[in-house]
Amino acid sequence: MNPRHPTFELLREKRVLAVVNPASGVRFKITLRDWQGALWAVRVHLHARQREPWNPFTRAHRLMARERIENWLASLRFTRSRRRRSPVAEMT
Repeated sequence: MNPRHPTFELLREKRVLAVVNPASGVRFKITLRDWQGALWAVRVHLHARQREPWNPFTRAHRLMARERIENWLASLRFTRSRRRRSPVAEMT
């Protein structure tokens, strides 16, 4: 397991993950919904300045097979915090 890539199990546990698409550099959040643990749906939440009204994944949750969600997550990476720790804080 690569800790830089989100997994289905982690998405299932947290319900929301902040990720980045390395191919495009776009950062977004993924939310997961399920119905009786059998049907799975994902939704992409982009930042306000990146809205894509034509993209059905940004307007509502879309049903996807678990295997397809797992493959998609493997192509993504976790976002890194943009805040850097102060060197002064590390010394104390």
